[in-house]
Amino acid sequence: MLEINNVYNDNWLKIFTEVEMDSVDLIVTSPPYYNARNYGAPQFDTPDSWEHFCLDILASCSSCLKDSGVIWWNTGCGYIDNHKMINIFSMVVRAEKELGLFLIDEIPWIKKSFLPKAYVNRPYAAWEHNFIFARKPLLVRYNVDSVREPYAESTLQRLKYPVGNLQANSKGEFNSRKMIAPNPLGKSPPNYLFLNCDLSRRDHPAPMAPELANWAIRAYSKKGDLVLDPMCGVGTTLIEAKKLGRNFLGVDLNTEYCEEAVKCLTN
Repeated sequence: MLEINNVYNDNWLKIFTEVEMDSVDLIVTSPPYYNARNYGAPQFDTPDSWEHFCLDILASCSSCLKDSGVIWWNTGCGYIDNHKMINIFSMVVRAEKELGLFLIDEIPWIKKSFLPKAYVNRPYAAWEHNFIFARKPLLVRYNVDSVREPYAESTLQRLKYPVGNLQANSKGEFNSRKMIAPNPLGKSPPNYLFLNCDLSRRDHPAPMAPELANWAIRAYSKKGDLVLDPMCGVGTTLIEAKKLGRNFLGVDLNTEYCEEAVKCLTN
């Protein structure tokens, strides 16, 4: 069995059976985009081969995930010949039909800063998908108090007065008004994230954004839980898990990435 709080330089699809079944509370990972980056490994021949790879990763992750756990899957679409978008939602549909993994939310990550590129037929993509999968959606617990945000001053001023109902009653009336007290921990965030990219300049073509990993870990795990990244790269997910008092487990094929992850975790 793989020991927790370690980084393993190996192929996840070969060693995932060494992780105890139903032992992982949260999986936060980002698979390689379809031929969008050079990760030091062979690129995918076709969109189908990329989709099969993603499904294999999801299936193997599902085998070690607790019933109450989720897979946070950060991804982008990728393009054929740099101008024809591939359909990533077919992968989501197949995950539900073939793997018994259900999509409980999609949370777009809008990047605060990015290096724009010029394309002839589209704007530059400045946001990414985050699919939240679960085997047992009703058992999943979203820790909203861990990710609350400060209220805008305008909201605090508005909540000093009675607020009208947004929905009509059975008679079609909207005249009921009531006082709403702001939550002392802050407002509940919307289902999109406006966060920075990785600013560390670590040697990786597309490192996971620390703010993104941190938010996912706070939202869907608690202290002492086990967080897994089966394609951990330079270890962003693991670093954020450690900061937040979670146990972690990381696997990656690239030796240099693993060495960088271990260095960051031990410093």
